[in-house]
Amino acid sequence: MSRSDWSPEAALARWFPKKSFRDRQLDATRRLQAGHSALVLMPTGTGKSLIYQLPVLASEGVGLIVSPLIALMQQQGQILDGLGARVLPLGGADAQSAQASLRAFSWFDGPAFLFISPERLETDGYLEFLLRRNRSAITLVAIDEAHCISQWGHDFRPAYKAIPNFLDRAFGPGAWPQLLCLTATLDESSQAEIISDFRLCSEDVIRSKNMLRTNLELSFRTYDSSDEKKSALEELLDNHRAEKIIVYAHLKQNRQHGTRALSEHFQALGHRCAPFDADLPIEQKDQTVSDFKDGHVDVVFATGAFGMGVDIPDVRGVIHFLLPESLEQYYQEVGRAGRDGDPAFGILLYTAANARVRRDLIRRAARTDEQVREFWETVCTSGRATPRTISPWTEFQGKDDEHALFYALQRVGALTILARGPGRLQSFERSGPNGAEMLDQLNSATLTGNTTAAIRKLQLDPAETMEKLFALYHDGELKLVRSPDKTLLFEAHELLDEAVSKIVDDISEKIKKRLADFETFVSLIEAGVDPGETLSRRFGSC
Repeated sequence: MSRSDWSPEAALARWFPKKSFRDRQLDATRRLQAGHSALVLMPTGTGKSLIYQLPVLASEGVGLIVSPLIALMQQQGQILDGLGARVLPLGGADAQSAQASLRAFSWFDGPAFLFISPERLETDGYLEFLLRRNRSAITLVAIDEAHCISQWGHDFRPAYKAIPNFLDRAFGPGAWPQLLCLTATLDESSQAEIISDFRLCSEDVIRSKNMLRTNLELSFRTYDSSDEKKSALEELLDNHRAEKIIVYAHLKQNRQHGTRALSEHFQALGHRCAPFDADLPIEQKDQTVSDFKDGHVDVVFATGAFGMGVDIPDVRGVIHFLLPESLEQYYQEVGRAGRDGDPAFGILLYTAANARVRRDLIRRAARTDEQVREFWETVCTSGRATPRTISPWTEFQGKDDEHALFYALQRVGALTILARGPGRLQSFERSGPNGAEMLDQLNSATLTGNTTAAIRKLQLDPAETMEKLFALYHDGELKLVRSPDKTLLFEAHELLDEAVSKIVDDISEKIKKRLADFETFVSLIEAGVDPGETLSRRFGSC
């Protein structure tokens, strides 16, 4: 079947015969079928994933799905595998096995889905190489939780900023496949940023007519002290034992009220609970999601990352122990309860100290001219070597602000990404004469096996060199013998005073807006408003 020779209704009847279109699914699918891109805003739990599944299944092409959570890849993979589609989840695989799976992947053999995290996409030069070779196979690129690209918001993930550059290098700046961006909610600033970064237009935006679900009972509760608030949490969890509850604590390192400290406290009280935050090992986070879904864990003490993209319909309650940053964040997080349509609750426990803590967290993101220059000098001028190399996974682990600065420097022209690829030649062994010749040439220029050092000394083009390495590996001339350390090769340029000012002013503007949104949210809580009515006015109809 050709890319456009299908109808959404016929595709749904064939692939999901027991389902009917909900909300704006049909409108979004029709827009994609007509050859356009789309930014779709629909409430959590209304079936956004169907919108990328149908075009890929119906056209029998390949969909590249960028998703922030491995658990979502696994869940969606099981569904699609059951339909007979091929699924390649690249999120949790180690680099060596992921490369091997990609090398064996057939691009023109029926519908297939490649799931990948933005963090892996950021440095995956081999996938970039394969997409260039197999451009005609790609039906759609879907960006799940697209609001994570926005620095205006609370869920900003810097690796999302790498996606446009990756698509440029894989497909060409003016030749991207159709793009589908999915999210539950956006404010105007975040929507404008997504439209700009992903080169969409206002006509591409499809928004649910009613963004608010009606099965949630919501309340704000105010306390004089943290001890009172903790006692209230104990009472709530006792009253809802054996029900699935998410408690958002946000402060993972806090010794008394962080995700891990609270989990330990309530485990001692006999609750089946677990922590979830960004710094835990991937395996532990995956196990927590699995245990929560299967009912082996009742309560998850989590940062805001938990629940994003995870399809667990029978969560009965969301409790905010530390208040969210804005009404939008609150809406998004309480929406993770009651996705099965049954009654559920959202309770926010508030003290004035909460507000002070959250303000401090927002303000910490501020940067001065000196800090921006110091970061640029550390990353871009040490040794003044060209090309330079960096491994975001290791360099920016737990340092989102610095990771964001790296892409801010790129936006103002202070650096240019040249290529993605393995940092060490020891990842490869020769298995053919052409591969041997290439390795010998590169190894002759470096004592340590540093790929970038060899490129530098031999004055090779970084992009062409990585392309040759990947081609030799793909054609069997090189053998991958260990997981490649994935790096970005980039060229540093002069950092002008105007560029520094632009970065600092941009960050300051975003912090100012975040603080304003936060103060608006706090005023609603302290005024004792009904959160359900407030959300209904804000999101009830669009």
